Amino acid sequence: MSIGRIQFSEKYMIKVYVFHTGRVRVDQAIPFGDKNPLAVTGLFRGQDKKLRLPVSAYLIESPEGRILVDTGWDPESGKKRGRFLGIMKAISTPIAREDEGVDSKLAQLGLRPADIDEVFLSHLDLDHVDGIRLVRDAKRFRASAEEIKDAKENPFRYDKKEWSDVTIEPFEFQNTGIGPVGRSYDVFGNGSVVLVSTPGHSSGLFAVKITEGGKYVILAGDSVYARRSWEEGLLPGLMADREAAEKSLEWIRSCAQDPNCLGVFANHDPEIKEQVIEMGKNELSVEDRLA
Repeated sequence: MSIGRIQFSEKYMIKVYVFHTGRVRVDQAIPFGDKNPLAVTGLFRGQDKKLRLPVSAYLIESPEGRILVDTGWDPESGKKRGRFLGIMKAISTPIAREDEGVDSKLAQLGLRPADIDEVFLSHLDLDHVDGIRLVRDAKRFRASAEEIKDAKENPFRYDKKEWSDVTIEPFEFQNTGIGPVGRSYDVFGNGSVVLVSTPGHSSGLFAVKITEGGKYVILAGDSVYARRSWEEGLLPGLMADREAAEKSLEWIRSCAQDPNCLGVFANHDPEIKEQVIEMGKNELSVEDRLA
């Protein structure tokens, strides 16, 4: 089977490429919370409280199509430190080299933005949409209806200029019983790639459940920030809904403990390397470098 230049064997039917599009410098309260609600701003906090975390994007290739999940940083943002998104202006600093843009990552695989069938945005915070202009020639862009609604109503957090180059279409979660609130969206209609509603950090946030041969991996997005999030029960410092965030965290933890789960990949986990995940029937192959 094939999609363009990508050949699929009967052994491995789905490939997931984990890209790092740079890093983000934030106070540790952003990913892991703090008793002081103002800690997320980083104001009057020492350098020992600062973290540099990877900013990930994901390419999913299957016989049904090519999907990009999130777009990460535009490397130009690192040069123009005044151009940030809403409240993120004060609390995050982009760090990205020219060769770390998502378009460069695709080019390393011999792909162009026009080769991407769909770009799904897990949510519309800056570090997930900033690179959207780099892939403006992709065939389609989508985010959840809840996230698009919030982006229109909350200019303090979101800046619509970030995606003014493209049209982001809404998709609707369905009541499927999947995930922490029982709602999800099946991209191909066959259960192989499912966007699972995981609200909390934002209202329309989703994680991606990729299934092959009864086994699955979870691309957790910002539902959690790292392995220690679910191991230590750490909620993020920025939340639209704390109760929902707790439910989403518990669902991620349950997935991580499920023997059928081959891995949970949080967007900003410093332990996660760039890699290629090949999924087949009851098998998982991982390469620590992109090929």
